[in-house]
Order: sequence, then structure tokens, then C-alpha cells
Amino acid sequence: MTVQVQLLGRGTYGPRVEYGPNVSPLWSFFLSPSAQNSVLIYNDGTVIEGQSFDEFRQIQQPDVHTFILGGTDFRTDVGSFEYDALTAAGYTWRNVYTDNVYPETYDSPYNSYN
Repeated sequence: MTVQVQLLGRGTYGPRVEYGPNVSPLWSFFLSPSAQNSVLIYNDGTVIEGQSFDEFRQIQQPDVHTFILGGTDFRTDVGSFEYDALTAAGYTWRNVYTDNVYPETYDSPYNSYN
């Protein structure tokens, strides 16, 4: 039986706040939520995390194995290429259980995610 896991530990970046003439001062007091970084995994196992990548040019290079869009729920199997590369890069995981499969210890789905 394969164990599926959910990627945790991606960084975030804060909202850009506009300043200057013709910009409402309201935006100085309203801060929208931060956004999650995207991740590129290359064929050699190198992992790069960033806010954005050069349009689609960097994402569609032949040496890119996987692109994980920021803000998405990325899941993979333990032992997969993506799992090994991201684990080696220092990312953490949360077990995802399928129907009628229960872990030995309680793992609340309501825990805060990283």
C-alpha cells in the first residue's frame, strides 16, 4: 500500500502595497493575505522556490520535471521522485489517509497547515 503525503513548508510573500500620488490612503491600512510561493523541481533533483517565474519560459524548459503552483494542495506518494527531491531540499510532509484507513495515532485534519 502506498502512503500519500501533502507538501508543507512552502514560504510565503507579503502583499505589495501601492504608495504615491493618486493612490488611496486606504491601501496603507488594508493588508491582504500573503501568498504562497511556487516550486520548480528539475530533472537532476534541484528544487527552486520563488514568487513567480519568467512567464512560461522557465516553467517549460526541458530540464524541469515538476512545477507546483503556489497556493495549491500538492500531494504525492512516499518514495516518488517529487517526494525524494523535496525531502532532500528540506520540505516537510503531512500524511493523507484514504477512506477506511486509520493511522495509529490521531492526526487532526484541522491542524494548521504550513
